[in-house]
Amino acid sequence: MSSSKRLAGTSLSVLASLLLVSAAAAQTTTAPAEKPAEQKATEKTPEKVEEPTTVTVTGAKSQNRIDRQVYDNSKNADAAIGTAADTLNKVPGVTVDANGNVALRGNTNVQVYIDGKPSAMMQGDNRAGAIQAMSGGDIASVEVMNNPGAQFSSEGTGGIINLVMRKNRRPGGFGSANVAVGDGRYNGGVNGSYTVGKISLNGGINYRDESGTGRTTRRLINRDANGNIVSRTDSNGEGTGGFTNFALNGGIDYNLDDTNTLSAQVTYNKREFTSEGTGVSATYNALGAATQRFINQSRSKNPGSDQSLALTWSHTGNLPGETLKADLRISRSTGGSEYVNINNFTVPTVSTTTDTKISSRALSSTVFSIDYNRPVGTDQLTTGIQITRDDNTVSNESTGIGADGLSNDLLSSRFQYKQTISAAYATYQKPFGEKWVVLGGVRVENLDLDTLLASTGTRTSINYTKVSPSLFATYLLSDTAKLRFSYARRLQRPNPQALNAAITYVDAQNVSQGNPNLKPQETDSFEVGYEVTKPKINYQIRGYYRENNDVITQTSRFLTGNVLLTTQENGGSSTAGGVEVNINGQVTPKLNLSLGGDVARTELTTPANGTQEADSVNGRMNFTYTLTPKDTLQAFFFARGKTLTGQGYTEPFGMGNITYARKLTPKATLTVTVRDPLNTGKSVSYTDTKTVYSESSRSQQASVFYVGLRYTFGGPAPANAQQNQMRMMGGPGMGPRPGGM
Repeated sequence: MSSSKRLAGTSLSVLASLLLVSAAAAQTTTAPAEKPAEQKATEKTPEKVEEPTTVTVTGAKSQNRIDRQVYDNSKNADAAIGTAADTLNKVPGVTVDANGNVALRGNTNVQVYIDGKPSAMMQGDNRAGAIQAMSGGDIASVEVMNNPGAQFSSEGTGGIINLVMRKNRRPGGFGSANVAVGDGRYNGGVNGSYTVGKISLNGGINYRDESGTGRTTRRLINRDANGNIVSRTDSNGEGTGGFTNFALNGGIDYNLDDTNTLSAQVTYNKREFTSEGTGVSATYNALGAATQRFINQSRSKNPGSDQSLALTWSHTGNLPGETLKADLRISRSTGGSEYVNINNFTVPTVSTTTDTKISSRALSSTVFSIDYNRPVGTDQLTTGIQITRDDNTVSNESTGIGADGLSNDLLSSRFQYKQTISAAYATYQKPFGEKWVVLGGVRVENLDLDTLLASTGTRTSINYTKVSPSLFATYLLSDTAKLRFSYARRLQRPNPQALNAAITYVDAQNVSQGNPNLKPQETDSFEVGYEVTKPKINYQIRGYYRENNDVITQTSRFLTGNVLLTTQENGGSSTAGGVEVNINGQVTPKLNLSLGGDVARTELTTPANGTQEADSVNGRMNFTYTLTPKDTLQAFFFARGKTLTGQGYTEPFGMGNITYARKLTPKATLTVTVRDPLNTGKSVSYTDTKTVYSESSRSQQASVFYVGLRYTFGGPAPANAQQNQMRMMGGPGMGPRPGGM
């Protein structure tokens, strides 16, 4: 081990020890019975500043805490019918495009957690497929952290989106079953829980099968150093695609006694995406004469699976709000792809060639953390450590055009990496007078990364330590109004696959390559907010500003002919700022309305393209209208503005859903959903440099109709039994639940 690694590891160990020792020493301090400001409303707090604010968002509850916004998904009528992508698109500031790419305020460098921790299924190439396949009905709530505090990983310049999975823990038995059918698709699932005495069981099983059509177009222009056109390639295609997803989960909580709980949760997910298509491609020289023309037939299959195990021990101390939690998460995600492209040429000669690509990937992730939380007088201290270990292998085997099925060594590779991130953090929350509450923190992270490109025997080792501070403050203007301030230092580390120097085959006209010299992007993020909460209306106005250095951007250049190479580099700096407004209110006794939007300006400076600027307007609308006591109409629409990509931009796009719900019986509900009723689910992107210009579009199937039925069974236990059970399960009066952060 190098001296730098030993020094970083020793420093981190010493810091972690000091944090935990300080926490232990603090136990000798006598603390009053008050809870910290961000604890649940049923707990006694020193101030009223951080009592959770409850508002209605399309029939869903939102809680604004000092470091995050929480959006309840349980009241969305089409949650069980839709996917996680549908659920996220209803959250203010969050968008998911047709390719499964998640963005927060237009920034795609966002981390997606499961129950407060990283998961292999939400990393790298796995995430888009998981977001598009996961059932929205499995999600209890979504937590949005634009500026995450020191208790969370500093990874992700765009913030953190935490998916809190549904676990019904009512005393007795409770559950639901749902089924839905639509145009070329169907899904169904059963979820439930059973709690008795010291044991609570929960689980679910879901299956989804969807298919649809799509269309793509692309124009690619090769220019010389003077900007003159060398060649132009036009292509378009259409085809069908589908996916199936099977998901299974189960968990158990066991109360050893009134202060100790053991929890275990397992999940299994298996999915497969398939597609078949036909396209036409033609290449022209500078004079406009065709030099190549062919019709291609393609088919692909992308299977994948995810497994995870979570083990948690939660201890409640003698002081109100004192908790100690040890958490171990083990997850594994595997997948692959088989791609075959048959090209029938008519120019320059009549011929047929076949190119293929077979790839596989396997990612194992282990996360171990210890978190300690306790009051110190009227203040609150939290300390913890976290160790994350990732082990990934990616293999690609390709044949180029005319290779007659023989492996092309240039386009075939095997890449491995092992990454360990060791972190320690401390946060301290303190009220000042009757109106201020301040929460400050610092996180220290050490990264140790080793990579191996087996085809060349090239090894790379990277080691560095980063310090990430955070600060939150809330000022109580009145009983109904608050001011919030926040700051956080964030990182965007290169995806280890982005460090892979091997050339990877994409299709006959595109290849990609990683850059082993990439450095992490660093971001300083600031936010100020004004919130008003009244009985029938709530609104928030937030201003934000981000300053990014060593920005990771895509670059493209032609290798030869019309084959385009895309890679990444650290490309200068960027700034982004804007104002976000959200209004939620009960307009009439029957109409609940939620409106939101933001106006943003982005400026990106790169060595190759100078300075780019873009103004964008994003908006969304949710409303729920109660037609009769048994009939409800729900509608949702969103639009995302122009987004800079480094060498170009993506055009604005938007989508929406309309859902009608009819309560047939107290336990049975019928739903009818129209997805994308305005047929606006189309994404368009542009690349424009001195030597490369391209424009591409992708559209999906027009409006989709769904009819679903949901049935609940079981029921709540007596109020006193439920209160006792909540206390035993770590609810109000017992500190935060495991995974609930």
